[in-house]
Amino acid sequence: MEEAWKSLLKQTDDEYLIGLCNKGTVKRAYKDLEQETPSLCWKEDGAEITLKETVCRIRMPLGESACSCPSRSICRHVITAVLYLKKTLEEPGAEAAAAAEAVLPDTGAVIKADEEERVPGASEEAVRAEQAEDPYGRDLKQALEQELLGVSLEKLKRACGSRRYQELLAYLQGGEQAEIQEGTVITVKVPWEEPVVKLLSPLAYSTCTCHSKELCRHKAQAVLLFQLHRKAVTPEQLCRHSECAAEWDRKEIERAAVSIQEGIRLQILTGLSRLSPEAAESMERLAVISHGAGLASCETELRKAASEYRLYSERSAAFRTQNLLEQLLALYRKAEGLKRAENPEQIRALAGSFRDTYRPISRLHLMGLGGRSFHSKTGYEGEIYYFLEPEKGSFYTWTDARPVFYEGVRRRPAGSGEQVQAPWGLNCSREQMMELEFYLEHAKAAGGVRLSVSQETKSEILGLRDFRTEEVRRNVFWNYEELLRFCFQDPKAEDGGERAALVGAVSCREADFDTVQQRFSMELTDVSGQKLTVAVTYTKEEKLTIQVLERFSERLKKQGDRPLVFFGLPYLKEGRLWLYPVEIFEGERFFSEPGEMEQYLRDKGLWEEGRKEEADGQGDRPDRDAGPDKELLQGMKQFLEEIQEALGDLFQSGLNSVLEETLGNLERLAEESSSLGLHRAGSDLAFLKKALSEKRHQMEFDPKPVLEVWVRLTDYVRICLEKVSLDQALLDMNCIS
Repeated sequence: MEEAWKSLLKQTDDEYLIGLCNKGTVKRAYKDLEQETPSLCWKEDGAEITLKETVCRIRMPLGESACSCPSRSICRHVITAVLYLKKTLEEPGAEAAAAAEAVLPDTGAVIKADEEERVPGASEEAVRAEQAEDPYGRDLKQALEQELLGVSLEKLKRACGSRRYQELLAYLQGGEQAEIQEGTVITVKVPWEEPVVKLLSPLAYSTCTCHSKELCRHKAQAVLLFQLHRKAVTPEQLCRHSECAAEWDRKEIERAAVSIQEGIRLQILTGLSRLSPEAAESMERLAVISHGAGLASCETELRKAASEYRLYSERSAAFRTQNLLEQLLALYRKAEGLKRAENPEQIRALAGSFRDTYRPISRLHLMGLGGRSFHSKTGYEGEIYYFLEPEKGSFYTWTDARPVFYEGVRRRPAGSGEQVQAPWGLNCSREQMMELEFYLEHAKAAGGVRLSVSQETKSEILGLRDFRTEEVRRNVFWNYEELLRFCFQDPKAEDGGERAALVGAVSCREADFDTVQQRFSMELTDVSGQKLTVAVTYTKEEKLTIQVLERFSERLKKQGDRPLVFFGLPYLKEGRLWLYPVEIFEGERFFSEPGEMEQYLRDKGLWEEGRKEEADGQGDRPDRDAGPDKELLQGMKQFLEEIQEALGDLFQSGLNSVLEETLGNLERLAEESSSLGLHRAGSDLAFLKKALSEKRHQMEFDPKPVLEVWVRLTDYVRICLEKVSLDQALLDMNCIS
C-alpha cells in the first residue's frame, strides 16, 4: 500500500491539487501545514490524518477524500492532509515508519464525502470499477489522456447542445484555436468563452470556472478540443455529426399542410371577387395552425396573404392581384412539398425556423453606413442598420424589430437614433454608432450577414469612420453596368440578405416628384454616361426620406453638380436599374482633393474620355442598333404580362365561375406562346383551357391537377419576366438616348 501511495503522491503536484480546488486553497494549505502537528493512521481504504480542528480521510483517487468539517468540497484541510502525507512518505525512512503502523478500526469521526461535486456520467460505480482495474500506481497524465480520448463524440455533442455545437464548428472553421496546457491537469481556454476548464483524472473531478457541477458545455467543448488536438477525431467527423435530426410530428405537419391546401383551394374555386371579408381571418387561422405545427415559413407567408386581403377589402391602391395570387400558389406548392417530404432535412428546408440560427464569425471590422425604418406585411416594424466590412466588401445588417399585429398591445416606440443606446456595448447612441468604425469580437450572424446582439460579443471603437481608404473606395461602383451584372447575375450578390451597394455618381440631374405615381426620383450618371434612377415611393414611413432628398436636391442646384456616393438597395423595374437610397455621401468624404476622384478612376481604368460629355449632351453617340432588340424585349414583356393578367382574371372570377371570355383568352395565349418559343407556357395554358372547359360537363371537379399546372405556369412566367427585365436593363446600359 505504501508503494502505491508513494507512487501516486509523487505524481501529485501543485497543479493537480489546484485542479481539485483552487490556487488560493493550496497556498493556504501550505501555510496551515507549518502550524499543524498531524497524526497519521492507515485504514483499509486509505489514510486518516488528524489535524487540530478536523479529521481527514485521504483516499485514492484524491478527489474521493473527505473531511469532517462542514465544507462540501475539497477544503484546505484535505489539501493540508495530502501535503502532509506527501511529505511524510517522501522523507527518508518513511516506508518503515508507515509499515510499523497498524490498520486501526474506524475512529467514528463524522466525515462528509463531497458526492455532489462529481460529474454525472462518472458515477461512483464507474470510479470504483476504474480503480479495480488498476487501483494504485497509475500514471496520472496517461490515465487522464486515456479517459479524455475515450469519451464518445455523441456524448460530447449531446452535452454541448445542438446550437453550441454548431457554434463550435463555426469558430473552428473560422481559424479560431483553443489554448491547451498539458500536465497532470489539462487546462483548456477558448477565446470565445470566458470559463476556463481544468480536466483531471478521474474525469469526474474536472472543474470549470462556471462552477457547474454537471458535465457542462464548457467541459464538453474542452474534451472535444483535446480530442481534436490529439487527432483522435477529425474536422470531417465533427461536421458529419453537425446536423441533429429535429423531432417533427409528421401527422401534425400533414394536417397543417392539408388545411393550408384546402383553404387556398376554396379561395381559388370561389374567386377573389366573391370572397367574404373574413378571408383575411381565415389566413390568420391557418397561420396559427402553421405555428402550432412548427411551420415558420408557412406562418409568415399566410400573414402576408392576410395583409393583402385586408388591402383588397380596403380598396387600397397598394393592392396587387398578382402579388396575392403568387403568395397563395407558393403556399400551395410548399404545403404539397411538406406532405411528400421523406426525411427531416426536407421538412426543415420547407418549414423554416422561428428563430434564425446565428453562427459565430471571427473578428469583424465594421463601418456604419446608414439606417432605415420598415413596416412589413407580416406584422413587424422597426429599424434596419447597415454596416460595411471594408476588407471583404461585405454588408452586414442589424435589425431592431417589434411585433405590431397583436391588437390591444401597446407598441414600443420606434427606436430614435438620438436617444436609444447602441448595441454590443458601444457607449453611444445608435445615431452616433453610424458615424463610427469599430471591431466586434465573437460576433454572431444569421445567413452570414444579419448580426445579433449577444452578451458574448464585445466591441472596440477605432474612431470616426474614414472612407478615404483603398479598402472602402474599391467597394464603390462607378460603372452602372458592372453594378447591374454584380447584383443580378452574380449569385453571391445577396449572400443571405438583401442586395446592397455603394454607388458613385459623377453628376446628378434635378429631382422630380411624379404626382400620379406618388414617386420621388432623381437620375444619376456614372463615369461612362450610363444612367441610374434613385426613387422613393411616397408612404407615411417614407415622408421624411423624401423631404431629406428634396432638400439635398435644392442644395445641389445652388452649389452646382458634384460627385456623390449613394448607399442603397438596387432593384430592377420597368426594364431599368433603380436604387432605393439609404444614405447619401458627398464625394469629399471619399476623396480629399477636387481632382483626386478623376485621377483615381483613371488609375483604375474606369474613366473613359468623352463619354461623360456625351451624357451631358456635349457629344453625340449612336444607339448601337438597339431599336429592334428593344422592341423584341418590350413585346415579350407585354406578352408575359398578358399571361399574368389572364391568370389574375381567372383568380378574380374563381374556378367555379370561369367566364367564356377568359377561356378564349387562354386558348389565344396558348397558341401565341408556342409561336414565340414559350412551349412550356403554351402547353400549360392549353391544359388549363381544356380542363376548365370540360368542367362544365362533370358532376364532380377535382381542382388539384389545375392548381399544380397553375403553380408551375406562374413560376415559369415570373422567371421569364425577370430574365427579360435584366436583358432590358443591360441593353439600356449600352444605349444612351
